Amino acid sequence: MKGALKSYLILLICVICFQLKAQDKTIDSLKLALNNAKHDTTRCNILSILAETASDEEWPIFNEKLFNLTQSNLSNSKGNSFYLKHYALATNNKGVIAQIQGDIDKALNYFNEALLIYKKLGKKDVVASSYNNIGSIYFNLGENAKALNYFQTSLKIHQELNNKLGIAGCFNNIGFQIAQQGNIQKAIEYFNNSLAIYEEIKDKKGIANTINNIAVIYHNQGDLNNALIYYNKSLIIRKEINDNNGIASGYNNIATVYSSLGKKDEALANHFKSLSINKQNNNKYAIANSLYNIGNSYFNKDSIFKSLKYYTESLKMFEEINDKSRISFCLGEIGKVQYNLKKYNLALPLFIKSMAYSKDLGYPENIKSAALNLYNLYNATGNYKGALENYELSIKMRDSISNQETRKASIKSQLKYEYEKKAAADSVRVVEEKKVVAVQLKQEKTQRYALYGGLGLVGLFALFMVNRFRVTNKQKKLIESQKIIVEQQKHIVDEKQKEILDSIRYAKRIQQSLLPTEKYIERILKNNKS
Repeated sequence: MKGALKSYLILLICVICFQLKAQDKTIDSLKLALNNAKHDTTRCNILSILAETASDEEWPIFNEKLFNLTQSNLSNSKGNSFYLKHYALATNNKGVIAQIQGDIDKALNYFNEALLIYKKLGKKDVVASSYNNIGSIYFNLGENAKALNYFQTSLKIHQELNNKLGIAGCFNNIGFQIAQQGNIQKAIEYFNNSLAIYEEIKDKKGIANTINNIAVIYHNQGDLNNALIYYNKSLIIRKEINDNNGIASGYNNIATVYSSLGKKDEALANHFKSLSINKQNNNKYAIANSLYNIGNSYFNKDSIFKSLKYYTESLKMFEEINDKSRISFCLGEIGKVQYNLKKYNLALPLFIKSMAYSKDLGYPENIKSAALNLYNLYNATGNYKGALENYELSIKMRDSISNQETRKASIKSQLKYEYEKKAAADSVRVVEEKKVVAVQLKQEKTQRYALYGGLGLVGLFALFMVNRFRVTNKQKKLIESQKIIVEQQKHIVDEKQKEILDSIRYAKRIQQSLLPTEKYIERILKNNKS
């Protein structure tokens, strides 16, 4: 299996000693390393990675080289486990190539051989994948019981290994198998389980495939609006991941809905888009399917001879790949062309052969289609007994596919899934909102405490300022009172000083009034002399 090749990436990087950033650069470096490799073990590792990473055109070439190299070494080494592991890988990949090319028998042989080797090596994960691959082959061959058995065996191993990707893939395959058998309600349950896992592990390709399968259910039940919605959802994802095969399938499915809605030009345009991509991918089954659907589109546009051309090409390719289900439909459509041309003798054996394939498969959809074709032909040719029998058979098959209870159950199941998904999302959103609210409350609490602390500080500062004001005011009053006292004391001192000065002046005047003047003394002295 190609997916298992990834396990050798680290080893290869150690061998070639490169640090590679872009995929193109990686592939070029690997090719160069392959040319320079001197040992077969190194070549095996490099070829394994190239078979995984190279383009759709190149990887089968590298896988063939790996197959031949390991096969040669196994002959010489008598079952060396290293070469045996790589040989199993290359063998499984050859099965994938054969399946794509439509050689179902060869694909089955390769898958069975790889399975035996993986069992011998004790590799449970790839054993499970091998069972799944073999199941897909039996599904294409119309051997329902075998297909379902292999899918369920694969699922059991994946569940033991807790391999979610493998479990989801098995759910998808089992769901599609059960849907083909007409058990719509059970099929929807499997698809929903698969989708839930793919969404959990974020596997976009798996999501796209499962959504597409759900669309198929709606389409088969005649719910065209929901079918178109789900097909478009799937196509958008496939374009995001550049899944060319998925894109081609998406265009094809959308075209069939447009055809059912009577939008013939839109249907034909989408079928040709699908055919173009399928030819680029060289996918025989997809090419045959596109040719068949283009035939349908031309038939609906009343271009009968063009439709016959495409139906015939499609039938030839489906016979090459032995797809019994599509062979039965092609035979029926070619018979309808002959019926419309009123060539009943040519139409009847085609319808009978279509019914034989359909009953061999046991698919209600195929049987219903074949029965309706026979009903119309027998009715037109006067075989009313045959017409009645086939009409009743078509009604029985229709009811097994799309009776009202089954339709309600499938829609209810899908709505339940959507509701549970939304409820889970809402639950997560509520939890997240609670976390946000808790953080906000915590922040508000912190801010509140900070505010209270700030107010407390402001209050303390205000008390301090009030106290300072009081002290300052008290000091001011004290200074003013002391100033008054000093002024009063100064006034008293001034008064005392004035009194003293006045006393001195008064005493001086008294002295001056009692003492004789100098002139008086001088005159007395003069008189005494004479």
